[in-house]
Amino acid sequence: MSVVRVAVPVLQGRRKFHFDKGTPWSILEHLLLNALAKRDATAEELANSADVPQRAIIEALIRLMRAGWVQMASAGAAVTFQPTREGLIAALADELPNAARRMSRNMTFVVEQVSGGVFRSRELPFQHKYMIDERAKRETIVWMERPGRMLFEETRSLLAALFQDDEKFVAMDSSGDRLAERWSLVTVRDGEIDGLTTRASEPLVKEILRAANAAPENGGPSSLAYHPAAQSGLTPDMNTKVHQTAFLGSDLILGGADHKGVVSAVLRKARHRVIIHSTFISEDRFNDLKEDLRVAHSHGAVIDVLWGQDESTTGVRSTREAVGRIREKLKSEGFERLRVHPFSTNSHCKLLIGDDGSPSRYVGYIGSCNWLSTSFQSFEASVRLRDPVIIADAVDQVAELSRGSNGHWTTLTGEMAALAARLRTLPRPSGGKAQIMLVIGSKHAEEMRSARDEATDRILVASHRFGLAARTAVLTPALAAARDRGISTEIFYGTTSGPVGGSEVAEITLATSQEGITIRPIHDPRLHAKVLAWDTDTVVISSQNWLSADPPDSNPRQEIGIAIRAAGAATQFIDRFNAARVS
Repeated sequence: MSVVRVAVPVLQGRRKFHFDKGTPWSILEHLLLNALAKRDATAEELANSADVPQRAIIEALIRLMRAGWVQMASAGAAVTFQPTREGLIAALADELPNAARRMSRNMTFVVEQVSGGVFRSRELPFQHKYMIDERAKRETIVWMERPGRMLFEETRSLLAALFQDDEKFVAMDSSGDRLAERWSLVTVRDGEIDGLTTRASEPLVKEILRAANAAPENGGPSSLAYHPAAQSGLTPDMNTKVHQTAFLGSDLILGGADHKGVVSAVLRKARHRVIIHSTFISEDRFNDLKEDLRVAHSHGAVIDVLWGQDESTTGVRSTREAVGRIREKLKSEGFERLRVHPFSTNSHCKLLIGDDGSPSRYVGYIGSCNWLSTSFQSFEASVRLRDPVIIADAVDQVAELSRGSNGHWTTLTGEMAALAARLRTLPRPSGGKAQIMLVIGSKHAEEMRSARDEATDRILVASHRFGLAARTAVLTPALAAARDRGISTEIFYGTTSGPVGGSEVAEITLATSQEGITIRPIHDPRLHAKVLAWDTDTVVISSQNWLSADPPDSNPRQEIGIAIRAAGAATQFIDRFNAARVS
């Protein structure tokens, strides 16, 4: 029997978490209480009207009775249920009052540095290096080298690993402590991993087995180094899910004027929370929205404004300086809940999220619009999100952006994590058949490859900038689709970027025109939208300039978009875009 121990590099952290413990109220329980508020009913009547098994109805009624909101009454031979006075009051609320207990506890977690997986300490026990050094004197130890790309715990993955189904995250105490470098010792017996948690990712399992195979066959005391394969693309925990949901043509927000109306409406309706991420911030543009921001603030909303980078890279810190002046002015004017954060997220994404006047209804927008630096004159493209689960995915990204390069949780990180958790408990739109997914980082390149492989008729690409990345990111896949299946591609851009000038674009246009690819500049209106669409049903709207940007794996949230697969979605965009453009 051969036995090899593989030392896996991990990061160990310990934080104090606050949470509510108790099973949350379900939609069924809320509907039952509402129904009983209108008239008394038996369990059988409730089951028939709801088309739900009577056993499920009785279980829900028992919970409502324990809360003191429902009571039994006799009506002849039958037993009916009726609301109590407190139940009638609870039924009026948008959400049933939470009966959970507020608790807190210190929790230790581990982040393995091969694929970024997050675990409880008992799932992946860790040791100090000196302890494993001692074991190497008696047995074979293969050390997996700690990667240069530090993988921090994903906020949502951490909460999923640490909390049970009946526990709802509320907050985490802020801490500037660095995660400690530790090692997890995994045993491999005769080529089989022994005792590793079943939640371990496939890349981690493969690398452990490869490391064990690198050990000498004769065994004995030794200490060897193993270089794990470099992980490219997103780690497993970063991947976003495809959601089946409702989508309407009106959820495509196109043009400057429509975007101006959207941000004003979100701010004037909000009563609880607004989140704005604008790559750049202009003091003048911020002041243009000041009255709308004042309305949201007066209604009690907390408004968080984040920004990504400066327009200039030559030393003119336009956004940072504007943020400094804005913060000073807001402080003097008493806008204590309008928080313009002083740090850069290093992201080019554009997000707008806010409640729709109720804590149980939120709306989100993702696309090309720099909400706090645009004059709303350009052609922009964004997607309205109405499904709280997809909005929660977007809020998860905001939570990660709020952490900065050091990976430390901030107060805002905890607030965003709690909001995302709550959004996932809200009712979702019913009956939708669209498939919608958040697109981050290298997923953009995957979407272009999907267009190359799936398109049967046409591909359209709209990008604000045309730069060096155009060849590998768009032109190469488009040429493959044209040569393999005769797919035509239309490419539109607003301006050139970097060393690529008009003459170079003209040469590329001439060289590709014979392949069924047309490349056109759009100046009226100024093109700022970033869109990939193919055939009739698939459209990807993003912050990424498809023809000039290529987000690095080290900063996947530099660009964020939305992929939509819904009947007529691509046609909707293409028709409206063609109607809007003059040249």
